[in-house]
Amino acid sequence: MIGVLFPFGARQQGELVTAALGRSVTRHQVREISRAHLASVDTLVVVDLPDSWGTEVVMWLRAAPRKLVIFGHVPAHLVEHLRWQPDAWPDTLAAASRSESTPARASRASAATVVYGERAVLLGATGWQRPFERFDFTDEWNNLGYGAIRAAEPLWGLAHALDTGAAEVARVEIDGQRVASYAALTDIEQGSVLWFNRAVGPLDSFEWRAVERFLSDHRASDLPCHPVLTEVPWGFDAAITSRLDCDEDVESARALWETYQAQNVPFTLAVHTTTLADSRNHAILVELLEAGGAVLSHTATHAPNWGGSYEAAQQEGLQSAALLREVTGAPVRYAVSPFHQSPPYALQGLADAGYAGCVGGIIRNDPEFVLARGGALAGMAEGFVGHTQQCMLHGDCLLADGDPLAIFKEAFDRAYETDTLFGYLDHPFSPRYAYGWPDEQTRIDAHRELIAHIRRKAAKPLFLNEEQALDFLALRAQARILDDDGGFRCVVPRAQTNGAMQVTVQFKGQAMPLTSGAILR
Repeated sequence: MIGVLFPFGARQQGELVTAALGRSVTRHQVREISRAHLASVDTLVVVDLPDSWGTEVVMWLRAAPRKLVIFGHVPAHLVEHLRWQPDAWPDTLAAASRSESTPARASRASAATVVYGERAVLLGATGWQRPFERFDFTDEWNNLGYGAIRAAEPLWGLAHALDTGAAEVARVEIDGQRVASYAALTDIEQGSVLWFNRAVGPLDSFEWRAVERFLSDHRASDLPCHPVLTEVPWGFDAAITSRLDCDEDVESARALWETYQAQNVPFTLAVHTTTLADSRNHAILVELLEAGGAVLSHTATHAPNWGGSYEAAQQEGLQSAALLREVTGAPVRYAVSPFHQSPPYALQGLADAGYAGCVGGIIRNDPEFVLARGGALAGMAEGFVGHTQQCMLHGDCLLADGDPLAIFKEAFDRAYETDTLFGYLDHPFSPRYAYGWPDEQTRIDAHRELIAHIRRKAAKPLFLNEEQALDFLALRAQARILDDDGGFRCVVPRAQTNGAMQVTVQFKGQAMPLTSGAILR
């Protein structure tokens, strides 16, 4: 069992961390614990602990073979015990943490960057770098998928400056010059400590994979390990889903759909239902469903922030689902957020409208919905899943210099490396707007090249429509890993709505299909 410990003042970040851990190891392997209950767990995750709690954590760490993950503030006694040294942030950090808006066909990033060093190889993080903030479209989208590190915010900012010496896994740099430690890994005789300099850790970034590796296989011969469920179904080495968000037209998606059919890649349309006032847009939806594609809601009116309230969001979801069912004859179970804005009240409104999940996530807003792993969300009832898909394949996001698709290929490569379900999107053309594409053929060629890159990189990629992808995340969220006589017992949900796909479990350096009744030791 993994215990999560945090004070009342860090409750929001603690609940976000608890949910993120549950998306990796199943919610049955994670529980929030009180200060008096430390001895009940052998793996502990602490979030922004006050200095006065440091002595107890050191005593817990010394008592038995144990793993400790620290997110955010490190109590002074623990800093001393680990032989780390206080440091200081430069006055330029706040400005260096922000990126300017990017022009078309370019990218921009902050001067402040996280750079992983040689010790990161112990966590499978070789060669990783990520700016604090970066943009591929104005100041809204980061096509590489991660969120923003702020200089000084309780949840998303840096905790404090430390020099962790030889334990350093990653450092903060400004314009290439080292400033302080960002992550560290310290091994002691009967324990190991992983630290990230942020109260929520890297739960909004591909870097979360390092946390999973620490929990699942670091020092597997002598320290506790916990099974991790990946986002790639068993038997495949990559999982990919894509869609077109139909903001202004639907029928104009046909040419790209035909291309995807020729490539044997599933197709998905997310429909803003005011487009259905034109009956010309009906036939493609029926044909797509008959061909095995998927249709999702993209709201009724495409209102910013789902209309600004729980009530408005619920109505957006209800009206959209009703109209799509009237046109296609099929129920709609999943939604895509307009502008990728996904405030918590909107997610609750969707759940209460009967939806089973939502796609969204964008660096500009709602940082709690930028998820390294899809699945159950903090504060949401069981049965509703979220998935971040921040990679927007638009003509004005292709690079003017070098390989135009370099960022999109990098986004897939990082997902491939970290066993992450990769999602990307585009939009159908309308008479008003072509999303930066000069013509349909240029757009088709770019989509073909990205698919070709994926097939060159992955030996056995699995292409899914959005409904299949979210169904798999829902199945994964229902899986259970239970303590069982010194090991772990696996339980697979009875209702496997996604056919033959099996969840992959990784444990002590091995990967295997999740099978009911299997015991992992």
